[in-house]
Amino acid sequence: MKSILIFSVCLFLYTLVQANTDEIRIIYIIHADGNYLFHNEEGDPLNAAERMLSQSIFVEENIKNGEVLIFYQKPAENFLFFFPEDNGEFYYYKNGIKILDESYSRKDSSGFDSESSLLKKYSDPSYNNFRTVLLYYGHEIPLNDTSGYSQSQPAKEFGLNIFKEGIKQVFDSISSHKKFDMIVLSTCKNGNNKTAEELSPFADYLVGSPAEIHLSYLNSESLIKLSREGDLTAKEMAAEFAENAYNIMSQTVSTEVSISIFDLNKDVEKTPKDSNERITNLYRPAMFGRKIIH
Repeated sequence: MKSILIFSVCLFLYTLVQANTDEIRIIYIIHADGNYLFHNEEGDPLNAAERMLSQSIFVEENIKNGEVLIFYQKPAENFLFFFPEDNGEFYYYKNGIKILDESYSRKDSSGFDSESSLLKKYSDPSYNNFRTVLLYYGHEIPLNDTSGYSQSQPAKEFGLNIFKEGIKQVFDSISSHKKFDMIVLSTCKNGNNKTAEELSPFADYLVGSPAEIHLSYLNSESLIKLSREGDLTAKEMAAEFAENAYNIMSQTVSTEVSISIFDLNKDVEKTPKDSNERITNLYRPAMFGRKIIH
């Protein structure tokens, strides 16, 4: 009788936990084909893109009720000078367990068609109706398509229009006519109205910086906690993600910190520019000079 009671209590607690969680799909696209070198306080050289890859894998391993897909866009290289090697790495985890880790080619790709093909091939269609977050890590996305964005492929063009078409490719590859809950742009200066308008067909909220973020990537580890809070709205998720990233960045850099949250369901043309109805700003000015110790 005692064992039955204990089993019943455990079953109730498990059901309660499950009721407060929800499946989530997280998609990382990390552009690593550029100069992402920086130095820490000790002067040691670090690569921001590699740091972000490590962080995204940590998130993958700790999302216990959903799937995480990482696309790591590496510089293009040739084997023996003639044979092009794969310049992308793809990681797929489901419920914290690694399902796949393979390389892929981006050589002749346009936008995110290579990534979209892998999404369509491997992602679980049963997750299409659940919460979805897409994160892009890279340099500032030019408002006009231009060459030079990728260091190893300088002739290849990239910009907001190509990026928008790439997001549409990703959206169409998994779409059930439900917008992404949130798109995060961990890039300089893309937290603006133009970018928000271009991405509004695909997401409810956009998180990005209207200023320079100096390779201090928006920390995404809060997604582990947010994935366990199934009753969060998209608005609450975007707010908590942005606030967590803002707090971490404010503590670790002395430069200006500025993060904006855009409600993409509101028409910017009908909302005054000085209104808080569409945009929420988190801002801290640069902290230069010596600290005076009394």
